Formats: sequence, C-alpha cells, structure tokens
Amino acid sequence: MGQSFSSLLRRPAVVGPLTGLMVFLLVLALNAAGLLQKMELAVYDGYFKLRTTPPPTEPRVALVTVTDDDIARLGQWPLSDETLATILEAIRAQAPRAIGIDLYRDLPVPPGSERIDKLFATADELFAVFKFGDDRSPAVAPPPALASTGRIGFADMMLDPGGVVRRGLLFLDDGTNFATSLALQLALRYLQPMAIGLQPDTDNPDHLRLGTATLPPLESTDGGYVGADASGYQYLLDYAAGLDGLPAITVQQLLDEPERATVLRDTVVLFGVAADSVKDHFLTPFSGSHDETAAIPGVFLHAQMVDQLLRLALGEARPMAFLSENWERAWVLLWALLGVALAWQARSLLRFAAIAAVATLILVGVTYGAFVNGWWLPLVPAAMAWLLSATLVTALLSGLVLTERREMMDLFAKHVSPDVARELWRHREEFYSDGRLETRMLTVTVLFSDLANFTPVAEALEPPALMDWLNEYMETMAGLVMDYGGVVDDYYGDAIKANFGVPLPRTTDDEIADDARRAVDCALAMAGALKQLNAERAQEGVPPVRMRLGISTGPVVAGCLGSAKRMKYTTIGDVVNTAARLESYGKEVGSPDDTPQDASILVAGETIERLGGAYEVEAVGQLSLKGKSEAVTAYRIRPRQAAGTDMD
Repeated sequence: MGQSFSSLLRRPAVVGPLTGLMVFLLVLALNAAGLLQKMELAVYDGYFKLRTTPPPTEPRVALVTVTDDDIARLGQWPLSDETLATILEAIRAQAPRAIGIDLYRDLPVPPGSERIDKLFATADELFAVFKFGDDRSPAVAPPPALASTGRIGFADMMLDPGGVVRRGLLFLDDGTNFATSLALQLALRYLQPMAIGLQPDTDNPDHLRLGTATLPPLESTDGGYVGADASGYQYLLDYAAGLDGLPAITVQQLLDEPERATVLRDTVVLFGVAADSVKDHFLTPFSGSHDETAAIPGVFLHAQMVDQLLRLALGEARPMAFLSENWERAWVLLWALLGVALAWQARSLLRFAAIAAVATLILVGVTYGAFVNGWWLPLVPAAMAWLLSATLVTALLSGLVLTERREMMDLFAKHVSPDVARELWRHREEFYSDGRLETRMLTVTVLFSDLANFTPVAEALEPPALMDWLNEYMETMAGLVMDYGGVVDDYYGDAIKANFGVPLPRTTDDEIADDARRAVDCALAMAGALKQLNAERAQEGVPPVRMRLGISTGPVVAGCLGSAKRMKYTTIGDVVNTAARLESYGKEVGSPDDTPQDASILVAGETIERLGGAYEVEAVGQLSLKGKSEAVTAYRIRPRQAAGTDMD
C-alpha cells in the first residue's frame, strides 16, 4: 500500500490537483484567521480610486460647512446658539426638504439659547445628532429641545482596522436603547412626500426594504471581512458621489452670497464643521489607512450616506452584493485549480511568467468589473490560491521531471548513445511512468556476444593487466552497440547482451528490418574491432581471442526488472533464448573452412529474412538448440571489409 501511494504521488495527474486542494485549504485557513483581510480591504480601496463616476446631474444632497476662515471671521468656536440660529434660518430660507445638524449641542452655548430652542421646536425639517457611544467613547446627548421630537439621529461611525470608514449604519441597539442614524432620518424625511418609507422585505422579513431596494444587513464575513463587528444594521458605502461630487458652500457664502445658496433648494442639507482646526475627520477608501492628510470631515460622510440611501430608494443604485460562504469557497477553489492548469501548461520560466501575468490581469479585471457592477468578489484569497498552486505545482512537476530523467538516465545513459537518450526523453510520456518503463510487447533484434579461447589470455596477464584488457574490450564493444543504435542490456562476465529496437516501439516492417541490419552491422564492426585489438595485444605477447555472436529477431516482452533500489531494463522471450543459444552454438560449428577467425556470427532465419542481399550469408542448416523444441534455421554472416557500416 505504501508503494502504491508513493506511486500515485509520482503521477502529475495526481500531484497537480492534490497540491491545488492543499493550497485551497491553506488559503481558507489563512483567510479564516483574518490574515488576508488587510490586503483585501486595500484592494477594495484601490478599486474605489480606479472607479470613475459622473457627478449627479440634479443633486439631492448639499452641504453648508464651517471652515477655518469662517471661525476666524465669526471669532468664536463653538458657535453660539445665536450664531447657529442665524445660520439655520438662512438655510431654511432656501426651502430645503430637510436639514441635518452635524454638531453636538447637548449643552446651551449662550447667547441665543432661547432663540435656538424655539427654532428647534417649530422647524420640523431640522434634525440634530447625538452620539450613541460604546465602550471606547462616551455617549453625547441630543439638544434637549429635540430629544422628545424624534428628529434626532446618531452620528456614530463604523471604523475598520486602520480607521477607514467603509460601512454605514441604519440602526444601533445595545439591548436597552434603540436609535436611528442621522443619514436615515434625513433620507426618510426627503422621501416622505413620495410615500416611501422603511418596511420589511416581502421575500425575507428579516431584511428591510427602502423604496425599490432591499437592504440586507452586512454580516461579519461578507466580502473581504473576517470577524468584523456586525452590530446594528450595517451596509457598505458606495461613495458614488465622490468626495467632491456634492455641492457645498461655506457659512460666509451662505450669508454673504445668497445667489450661491440656491443650490440648497429642495435638497437635504448637511450642516457641519470642515475646519482643519476641529478634529472631526475620518479616513475613507480614497485616503487609505493612516493617511491623516487625506481624511474628510464627518459632515461629508453623512452627506455620502444620505445620497446613497436616496439613490437606493429611488432605484438608482443597489446594495453591494456578496458571494455566500460556499460560493466564495468555490471561487477560491476555482482559482487554485486554474493555478494547477497554469503550471500544467507552462513548460518554461518565460512561459510561466507570461501566463501568470495574463492570469493576474484576468483576475483583477474580473474582480474590478464585478466591483463596478456591485459585487465584491475577494481578490486576495483567489490570487494567493492560484499563485501558490501554480508555483508549487510547477516546482513539483519540475522535481518529478528531474527525478524521471535521472531514473531514465540511470537505466539507459551508460547503454545508449546521447542521441538515443535524448530521443527516449522526448518520447518518455509514451512509455515511462511511476519510475519505470511500461512493460510491452516489442519486435526487436537481440545480439549476444561472448569470448572464446580466453583462458590463455587470463594466464598470460597479471590480474590488474587482465582487468584493464577486459575493460578496454567491454568499452570498445559497448561503444559500438551504442554507435549502431542498440541498447546494452547486460554483461555476463565477458559476454554482452544487446537489444536493437527498444524501448521506443518499432512497428513497421522497414523499422524492424532497419533494427536487424543495425544489429548485423554492429556484429561485423565488433568483429573488426576485435581483430584490431588482437593485433595490438599480440605485440605485447598476449594470445588472440575469438568472439562468438548470436543474433535473432522477433517478439519479446520488454520492461524493467528488479527492485526500486536496483532495476534494469531488459527483454525476455523465446527470441532472447534463440540468440543466446546461437552464440553458444558457435563454438560447436566452428569456421566453415577450419581456418581461425576473430569472430563467428550466427543469425536466425527470421533475421536473415529482413536483411536483403547486402551481406555474405552462408546457410548453416537446421540446428537443434538447447532448450528449443523445434530446430532453428541458422546462417553465418562472414566478416568482410565491405560490410555495411552506415548507422543512419
């Protein structure tokens, strides 16, 4: 079972998907731990900066702000009740539908307290803020004159890590107190003449419906959030109006330039402070975390919220949508598997880089397009999933390739020519898997060679010299086998077994005939090489030796034999036995003219049929070979100078 599992791990078709699955689980774990949230929120903010939205043609929300110049001109901060009443009356003179006062007025600021209280009591379009408060910041009460009128709304903001405001609030509830946000109060006031109000959604009563829009509450794991504070009734801000897309005038312009104040007519007016000297600023997706210089006044945030709620109610926008948790997991898994597919297609570092760049652009394009159309598809988990899986699978596949190459070269590198070795590697997928060559039936030509009259040589040489002689002989003969396209199968003392036509299958008659000719040409070359070797050694007083060779062609079983620690590629079958018996039979038939020759080459009839007429062939007859029930027709190939030696 252990070997079976190990074998599975060597298969790219298993390694790839398994790695993709492991990466998928790792990314889910990292995301669940909140380690990807910061990056995902940064991407979300980046999409806000990329997005372009035209300003509204008929703004429904406008701002009146108190600037540092206004404070200097008025010579007071906070504004007195008298000054506040004057400003509010100037705003009312433009006939807005609602006025939101984003200033805490829990205590009177004389003079003019009676005047402002009377204004609060009689002007039903006025709404003021209070602070709901939490464990980190205390509550701030609304103006006493408005506390019992219902024309109040909280100004509390939901801050993400880093202090960025990405979420708005409709309601807050601490179990005892229930409150409505200033933005919702103002939006409902604006929509009142249209008979549009909040009501339960018909499909899901737990969700609220405002006009044409259903507003599902934001959950703690929606979009890129992980474990976010989902208290109250939250929604994502879309900032569709942009930071400067809503009309705004200063107090000085309101009081001194009445013609500019006409932008307030029939709108929701947010009145608040925009002075740098007053700390009421918040970070947005446009500013980024901790960039205090890009923070915007709180009154601008309230204006954004009111504008969004009005657009939602009137069918001009819809809430940001999210994938369910299961679909989000499927989304990440998809990209992990795409990373596996990328690794499968990449065959070089340059190709990998090119495909990776294209895949990244596609992912960014898809998620940005979804963002523009109101969907938050997580980018970071998906990008991490595909990048990790692609990189790991590429590395693992490269490792498997190197392992396979090493194993194949261990089997063949010392037994075949470099050209054959390269060809084997190029076609490895056809016959190589799980660390070994697949067993198959092939038609091959088998060559056996052995030395005769070797005893005198052994007696004439000292052991080291004898070993040098044998090594020189083996190196010469094995080299010739490789030169002629054969594969050295094994050594038996001073005997050699070689195969022609392995491991790449040779299926046509021409290919099989070519293998037979190469084997015979190799045998003739070996005979010539032995003749030269004998001549060289004769000068050193070494007796000559003779070589016997047997050649046979036919079907064999070819494959790897042995254990994982020691394995060889070999052929077995009746053809192998025939070639071996022909080689050993050569010492019995001797030379036809009883003259000593360097080599005796006996060839089976099946091989002779494929040679054509390019060789000097002599019939030996029907031979009864050991282990063979039927006689074998044998022929002798005479060594000659003109024998074919073309290896192509």
